[in-house]
Amino acid sequence: MKLSPRLTSYFLWNSTDFFKTAEQFNILTEKFLSPSLIVWFDMIGNPLMMIAVALYTKKLPSILSVLGILKTFQVWYEWYEYKLVKQQLIEWKEIVNAAGGPQISTNDTNYMSYVYADGIQRLFNNQMRHQLHPSRPTAVKSHSPPP
Repeated sequence: MKLSPRLTSYFLWNSTDFFKTAEQFNILTEKFLSPSLIVWFDMIGNPLMMIAVALYTKKLPSILSVLGILKTFQVWYEWYEYKLVKQQLIEWKEIVNAAGGPQISTNDTNYMSYVYADGIQRLFNNQMRHQLHPSRPTAVKSHSPPP
């Protein structure tokens, strides 16, 4: 199966470990899908409180406040990373579905990222095999009886 040039360029720019990305998605989803009060406070409450205290006392933030700011940046970075990985999984789903997949399935939504990682990995392997051995045809099941 020869893949489109668009898909070939996708693999050139995104040839990562697809299963590590799926694992990262599951970890970040657990944190941000139903965020706890602590996550919301780290993202929004803590910075607002620090600004209010700094304006009220008219002093620069203390070292503890700076550590809180670092925690806020870390949580916002993880949220941004979650959004990027989520978008990447949406792309995988579209690519795998367009190629006639996925080849495996699951009833557990926690493992769907792995299903699409498997599908995109199969397409990637097929593409690399075709580029390494362009004259070798890929295995295609024929439904016609042998002669």
